[in-house]
Amino acid sequence: MHSSVSAVLPLEFGTKAETLARLAGSLRTASILPQYSFTVAEWQRNPRTVLMRVCGRPWARRALIVRSSSRNEDQATSSNAGRYLSVSDVYGRDEIRLAVDAVIRSFDGDPEDQVLVQPQLHDALASGVVSSCEPSCGGPYRVVNWTPGTDTSEVTSGRSCVQTWYFLPGAQVVPPSAAVAGIPALTDELARLVGGRPFEFEFGVDPDGGLVLFQIRPLAGADSPAIPPQRHRAAVDECARRVRALLTESPPALGAETVLGVMPDWNPAEMIGLRPRPLALSLYRELITDDVWAHSRARYGYRDLGSTPLLVELHGLAYIDARASFTSFVPASVDEATARKLVTHYVRTLRENPHLHDKIEFAIALSSYDFTIPQRAERLCEEGVLDEREAEVLVRGLREVTSGMLRDDGPFRRDVEAIDRLAARTIVRPAAFSPRRLSALLDQCRRHGTLPFAGAARAAFAATALVRGLVELDVLTPADADTLLGSANTVGTALQRDFATLDRASFLRRYGHLRPGTYDILSSRYDEDPDRYFDWTRPASPPSPAPVFRPRPAQVRAVRKLLASHGLPGSPGQLFLFVADSIAAREYGKLQFSRLVSEILFEVRRGGERLGFTVDDMSHTAIGDLASLTGDCWAERRRIAELVERGRERYALTESLCAPAVLSGPGQLTSFVAMHGETNFVTQSRVAARVADIAAGDDPTGAIALIRAADPGYDWLFTKGIAGLVTAYGGANSHMAIRALELGIPAAIGVGENQFQHWLGADALEVDAAAKAVRPVTVAGHAREAAVRESRVS
Repeated sequence: MHSSVSAVLPLEFGTKAETLARLAGSLRTASILPQYSFTVAEWQRNPRTVLMRVCGRPWARRALIVRSSSRNEDQATSSNAGRYLSVSDVYGRDEIRLAVDAVIRSFDGDPEDQVLVQPQLHDALASGVVSSCEPSCGGPYRVVNWTPGTDTSEVTSGRSCVQTWYFLPGAQVVPPSAAVAGIPALTDELARLVGGRPFEFEFGVDPDGGLVLFQIRPLAGADSPAIPPQRHRAAVDECARRVRALLTESPPALGAETVLGVMPDWNPAEMIGLRPRPLALSLYRELITDDVWAHSRARYGYRDLGSTPLLVELHGLAYIDARASFTSFVPASVDEATARKLVTHYVRTLRENPHLHDKIEFAIALSSYDFTIPQRAERLCEEGVLDEREAEVLVRGLREVTSGMLRDDGPFRRDVEAIDRLAARTIVRPAAFSPRRLSALLDQCRRHGTLPFAGAARAAFAATALVRGLVELDVLTPADADTLLGSANTVGTALQRDFATLDRASFLRRYGHLRPGTYDILSSRYDEDPDRYFDWTRPASPPSPAPVFRPRPAQVRAVRKLLASHGLPGSPGQLFLFVADSIAAREYGKLQFSRLVSEILFEVRRGGERLGFTVDDMSHTAIGDLASLTGDCWAERRRIAELVERGRERYALTESLCAPAVLSGPGQLTSFVAMHGETNFVTQSRVAARVADIAAGDDPTGAIALIRAADPGYDWLFTKGIAGLVTAYGGANSHMAIRALELGIPAAIGVGENQFQHWLGADALEVDAAAKAVRPVTVAGHAREAAVRESRVS
């Protein structure tokens, strides 16, 4: 046995058993269970003696856990966490022998590897894993992954819904549960012992509420913090001041308070990511969220917010101002007093139900008319939000806005015509870079691209709401709704058909401008790296025609009666045509305006290259600064060098920041629990298949593709014959949701970052869209442990 020694500063990491032994007796904020450890060589030489020594321990009559303590585990460069076997609920000499043999079989053959035997913690209140810093970026946050309950393997196995608490050391924090109240003190004590090196530890909470340290190891692969703690804290304080100002300002948006979110409107988490590079962020703001979004909605009859920005930047983190979004969904005909009541109610509802942040139009705001709107408005009266007159004004305003979309001479049809005109334009590329051309492209994209696209997207939301209302009223079944929504002749269907029927050159002429990250200059266009996205050696089959929605006579009669009684224009056939046309127009609009976005990024890259700057350099600049260049090469070079240096410094800081998906107060910038989102499930199908990590370059053919966020540039996935799809971010009306529905692919859209991380580590998943469930398929490690249990029982 390896004897305990007094802990020294800094703590010297060894094997799992050795490190625990060095801490035993000196740790003040947690206890360490008694242990006995031995090497593989000792066991192979004399197992009887080892068994006698284990069984002679006073705690050996309780349930034991036999754990791996390999020399290949818990290293600074690789933790190998979970690689080797541990067996729990072990009782008596015979079971100990079986468990030890099983653990040793999972090793790599090193006779100096160790086996660690301890009493098992029973009746635990909670358990989890804590990182001393944010593992992916090295940000100075303590990250606590924990779950209540007696099973202390829940967090590490990924089988449960894990809660994640982030907090900054030294901050005044309120623990999310009494079970983890002692974690800050334990983490601080361990940080002092390890001398500032990144580490992580596993813990349990005993029935009396005391913390038990199961193991501590170096945090393998953790990035060294690039930002000094003082500068990081200054940035957090600056973000907090910005949030406080938003809570007290009186902008054109209505209401006394707001909530910030990464998905409520125009979905920045999905389109540009949680921590976008400066160029992508500035381009998204320039083309959409600074003023185009508001101008488009005003054209459709909503409240005019002028040039109110929708996107709020917190040191590079992109958030949507929910107050501005909710205000923009109120019809212009609604008086200000009523509008203010509505916005206040919407914001409060989101604050109390943050999991609805990607469903605000379907679950919170009344943003267009459908056949259930009168009942929903009546509920607002019952809740005391509006009086009857105000509810009537709202219903009338929503009916007017939606009727305008349905009319042949309304704003939607005009936007479709504008998209068609853009599609007919030929982009002429001059021989040399010009700041003037860059400015002209931005202007063209705003006026002729993103503005009509925003209108088409608004019509598509209204169409989807109308279909949902028909399902709620039992006029359509969920399967009918899927068929109707999936019947749109979208770009995705055309891309898959064209890939199967066109030659390579013709296909790339049509779709080569697309890139997975529409606004990301680091994301290659299809025609820049076609073999990365498409397998040209394998013959592809054209997609099967989408089922045609053919309403039954009773459904036609019911819809005709609803249109008449609700005062909406058109016939049932025209309504169904509007649904398909608006969804198709939204996807077609994306294809067309992304041509201009891609050309803008090409121009930025070309302008940087002529002055000696890389694409990575240019990703750290802002589009407005580039468009204002003078054309003087030497002056431009100095200016861009300054922009790149400043952008890199700022982005390094952005990468070190962590914040919740829904931010309702400045205190959440120093302590927050990551939200469990409600996943958007697509289709009524079920599939089980291996996992393909798209970001890691896995082949998605026949697999369930996992990708954090995906815009239209990821349509190439569907040419690979994926079996299913899981995304961390995305809403019910996101592009990938529409594509999956159209192709009948079961998908879980917007599962959230934490759940996505757990499922990314699985060998295979089952996506059961009908049951709204995603289930990890048993992995090898669990199978090995099950085999040990079976041999023990038999």
